[in-house]
Amino acid sequence: MKRSILTKTLIVVALSLGALSGAYAKGQQAPQYPNTHREAPQNDLRSQRDSQQLQEGFNALNKGAKQKAVEILGKLLNNTSSKYAKAMALRGLAQIKLNAHQYSMALPLLQKALNLNSMPNNAYFNTMLTIAQVQAQSEQWRPALTTLQKWMKEGDKQSGKAYALQGNIFYRLNQYQNAINSMKQALGLSKNAPESWQQILMASYFELGQYAEAAKLEETILAVHPGNKKVLGNLVNIYIKANEPAKALAAMADAKARGVFSTEKDYLKLAKLYVYIAQNENDTKKEKKEAIQAAQTLQEGINIGIVKPGLKPYKLMGNAYYLAGNYKQAMAAWSKASPFATNGEVDFTLGNVQMQDGQYRKGQTTLHKALKRGVKRVGAAWILIGNADINLRNHKGAIYAYRQAAKHPATRVAAEKWLRGQRRGR
Repeated sequence: MKRSILTKTLIVVALSLGALSGAYAKGQQAPQYPNTHREAPQNDLRSQRDSQQLQEGFNALNKGAKQKAVEILGKLLNNTSSKYAKAMALRGLAQIKLNAHQYSMALPLLQKALNLNSMPNNAYFNTMLTIAQVQAQSEQWRPALTTLQKWMKEGDKQSGKAYALQGNIFYRLNQYQNAINSMKQALGLSKNAPESWQQILMASYFELGQYAEAAKLEETILAVHPGNKKVLGNLVNIYIKANEPAKALAAMADAKARGVFSTEKDYLKLAKLYVYIAQNENDTKKEKKEAIQAAQTLQEGINIGIVKPGLKPYKLMGNAYYLAGNYKQAMAAWSKASPFATNGEVDFTLGNVQMQDGQYRKGQTTLHKALKRGVKRVGAAWILIGNADINLRNHKGAIYAYRQAAKHPATRVAAEKWLRGQRRGR
């Protein structure tokens, strides 16, 4: 499994950006950070007018009247002398930016609010936690980790979501053991943890080569969601990396049998897995069986209309039959692939095998077609054409073909050697 595949599937663990909601409320709130040693500052909001403006600003924000909220809170921020009012106004303005996913604009507002050090503990630490998440959302992984760990130390609060965020950050920083430790703590503190947390834990195990642990987690998720093809794909990749292709094949075949396969991509993946196993299997009998199953899987997909006739399925089918030693069906499949190709690579393969099968004239025709459409191994194509002429006793044709082959670096030495031999023979 490529790490990039897993990395792209993992999103930032979601700590609610709504941590700022209810930022301003009259009266005392229950302490969310009872163990902190921070001494909350005295509220310096004395002006009734400022208090009223702050309330109006948040009322507008909660009702979705963004422009009105910006005007009220912006005006308050510029005119009040209260650090508390300034901090809360900044939080409100930041919330508007967060709602619009304008994280880079929200971050400095949140930081200014925190730096005023004028908010009560609930608002202060929730702001710090939000900063950590916004930094992570913006892929500022190291600043996010610094902020989050400061929140953990100063707030002295156990939170599954916070540990999950920390685990995600550690994963992004390639600190996989730290990620594992954090995610275990997160899962231990949360009864109904999102499956994305388990995915981060699984990915961290995978990166450390602990495939058995990674597989256990993915198997558990697949058991809950047997139709989730992303989870299935991850599990198959883990099995392949752990050198357990039989398990990978069993998982894919079971999914197909359960009707999970619904797209061409599903059938192509299964066929490729059959081919992979066939290519890496020492037992030639098993190799033939798996290769034939690959071709049969593709043909089944075509027959039921899920796999559309095209280059990829027919080319793969040809490769599978060739691997199984069934050259006739391999050539038939590549012949079907050829019209869909944009170059002559499939024709080159087909012509080569036709030559091996003794079909020299047909092979020559196919190889000339390949050259006309464009191939990477131009010299090799001419060598094959020349060999066909030799077998057809067309000496002049062979000399011409080998002279063409001599023009290309990859075949120059071999072609010139043959040509010298012909000159000496005369």
